[in-house]
Amino acid sequence: MPPSLNVFWKELLSFVRDRRALLNQVVLPLVLMPLFMFGPSYLVERLSSQAAAEAQRVAVRGAPEALEQALKEVGLVVVPDPDPEAAAREGRADAGLVYEEGRVAVYLALAQGGMKAEVLKGRIEHALGRYKAALVEARLRAAGLDPGVLEPFRVEVKDVSPPEAREAGIFGFLVPMMLLMFILTGAMPVVSDATAGEKERGTLEVLLAVPAPTGAILLGKAGAAMVAALLSTASGVGGLMLGGWLLLERAAELPGGGAATLSFRLGAEALFASLVTGVLFAAFAVGVMIFLGMFAKTYREAQTYMGFLYMVLVLPAVLLGMASSFLEPGPLLYLIPVAGPMMLLDAVLRARADLLAYVLAWGSTLVYAAVALFFAALAFRREEVVFRN
Repeated sequence: MPPSLNVFWKELLSFVRDRRALLNQVVLPLVLMPLFMFGPSYLVERLSSQAAAEAQRVAVRGAPEALEQALKEVGLVVVPDPDPEAAAREGRADAGLVYEEGRVAVYLALAQGGMKAEVLKGRIEHALGRYKAALVEARLRAAGLDPGVLEPFRVEVKDVSPPEAREAGIFGFLVPMMLLMFILTGAMPVVSDATAGEKERGTLEVLLAVPAPTGAILLGKAGAAMVAALLSTASGVGGLMLGGWLLLERAAELPGGGAATLSFRLGAEALFASLVTGVLFAAFAVGVMIFLGMFAKTYREAQTYMGFLYMVLVLPAVLLGMASSFLEPGPLLYLIPVAGPMMLLDAVLRARADLLAYVLAWGSTLVYAAVALFFAALAFRREEVVFRN
């Protein structure tokens, strides 16, 4: 077996035997991503639907019969009360409404009621809007005017985005950032242990003493770190897609299927682009990490370096992801490290990537990965670095 494969299996076995690493990097993302990304959205939709279906009480004074009927039509219970404000404040009713000619006062405990109070506010506003429209229409007809003069035209907004962009849903913009973050967090512990960890245990010197090229040892360690990074990424993206599928399945339970707009799916092109981009970026990130890890004396020091690298790479990526909707990705942008792969994935998810974008982003990332691994190999060959403990 080639020396690089021996080192690869050694590092990979160390990763697999670490149950905590497997749990944190492979199992938990698959389980927690659906909960973190889609759980709150689904819960809000569910609670809002339940609050809208609940028969909430509204204390009313002075309201015309037509307004009371409008409140009942949206599912509210109308309760006559001489002091609706006090009724809402003391909890005898969920809301209070006082109608005077030319003025309607609505009393709600918004600061205390939270989401339930906001839903009730929306229901009351909807009822008032219907009553107002009916009142205006009646007055216009009484004056001999056509109510249609108030609505000379209707506005219809239609999404003309390609099916690929619509399938990604509103969470599609998160994929590039997630790909970056999971690759970094997946590779960090493996690289830290394979470099500074071995130096701290005194096993790196023994490994370098075997009759094997330094480059083969480096490739074995880099390959194991890339596998760990890609496993973590696949688990995270898989969890996101699983959450989108589950939410889509449950959307029918909600009135109007509101949660369907929160679904997340990736097409074949996006999956392929994510895979290739992930492999290339993982090679670049692992090369940089190995270079930094070789200069660390201990595993803890290496983790500090990796944490700093994480912040240096992720913070600009987050800002870029937030601004991606306002940017026109020119050719030069695809050549920037980290930014290039992110902009390519963003373009793929928006169905606007062309051949030039693929060539520039993948080609530049491949060059950066080769340069990073080259400098990592130089660090491996320097005795003052290897024995820096």
